[in-house]
Amino acid sequence: MFFSKMRFCRFGARAGCLSAAAALLACFGVATAAQKPPPEPPVRPTMPATKPAPAQPPASAPAPAPPPAQPQEDATACLAKLSENGVVAVSVPAPPAPLPDCSSVNPVRMSVIHLASGTSLDLPGKPIVNCAFAVVFTDYARNLLAPLSASMLGSPLVALDTGPAYECRPRNHVAGAKTSAHGKGIAIDLAAIILADHRRIAIAHPSDANETLFLQTMRHAACGWFTTVLGPGS
Repeated sequence: MFFSKMRFCRFGARAGCLSAAAALLACFGVATAAQKPPPEPPVRPTMPATKPAPAQPPASAPAPAPPPAQPQEDATACLAKLSENGVVAVSVPAPPAPLPDCSSVNPVRMSVIHLASGTSLDLPGKPIVNCAFAVVFTDYARNLLAPLSASMLGSPLVALDTGPAYECRPRNHVAGAKTSAHGKGIAIDLAAIILADHRRIAIAHPSDANETLFLQTMRHAACGWFTTVLGPGS
């Protein structure tokens, strides 16, 4: 399928690859000159046999600890985290789920991301996603997307065209396919970015080499926040 948008889903940064080298040490003994055999040790007197101590019953192994309970996401704490990060978001009721596998944990509707520069990043599509996913996506927008656009494109980022995000549907709208990540509240599509100088950069149609490089960079860097990033050509 050809994507005309950039899709971020399955929140959670990929773990970094760690490598380690093991050093092998070989020890070689140095042969010494032959010596006379040592004298035979004196014969020790025979000691009287002693009764072996009675075998102790095996200690009973402690019962295994129960697996830690998976904590339920705290909606209040998650909203507080978003607010702390400058995100304007509100809790919303669980969206409709016509497919049995659709679900959304603590869904929120996002509208604005306040940036560290003092400017604001609008989300006119008012996307609805899981609260935990919102924390990850807005962190990516604040700490990567906004500063990257200012440095590479020469103009601050003012809006993201995302669409509604949550949608209970099968993957690629194919009947019988697995439920899309959109139907679980952990995916969002980005169709275009809007800059302060009124440029609208469509993800599928960059106008020059610099915009192309910017889109490639933001897509590759997104792997630090998301496990799946799809774009034009995927």
